[in-house]
Amino acid sequence: MDERVANSSRYEYESILHDIEVDQSGRTDVLSDDTILAFSDDIQAAILIPTEVKRQCYQQLKATGLRKRLIGIRLFAAGLILLLRPYVATLELITVDQEYEGWEPTIKEHLLRHLRGECPDLTSQQIIFQRIGKGAQAHSVALATYRGDREPNQRIGVRELLAVC
Repeated sequence: MDERVANSSRYEYESILHDIEVDQSGRTDVLSDDTILAFSDDIQAAILIPTEVKRQCYQQLKATGLRKRLIGIRLFAAGLILLLRPYVATLELITVDQEYEGWEPTIKEHLLRHLRGECPDLTSQQIIFQRIGKGAQAHSVALATYRGDREPNQRIGVRELLAVC
């Protein structure tokens, strides 16, 4: 095979941009359950935020004067950052399940502030919020990980979660 053709097809594969959907199992504002954040398209990933990590983060954020409701939102946004950061340069559209209605602008601003460090060209229009439903592949990945049928790609710790809160 001609080397230019081989390099061309490899480049095309590496430059594929994905439209992903993101879902959550076990809400970040419920401190009695683990949280799984997952996305799916041609690529998939899931992270686990253990209950104890959420509790410790909650206590530390509360000690700074952050309101209880905002803590859950911050933990959700921080989890999204940790889930998406390794892949953000390959993402064209990120559709996040509407978990916290009315808080979408706050979550989006937090995501953009942190993810633009990895991908400076990321625009506000590339992140949308809408109901994705139980039939979505992201829901299946999140639920399978939550139930222990699928291993998470990463287990999140207190320091890394607080670093992006």
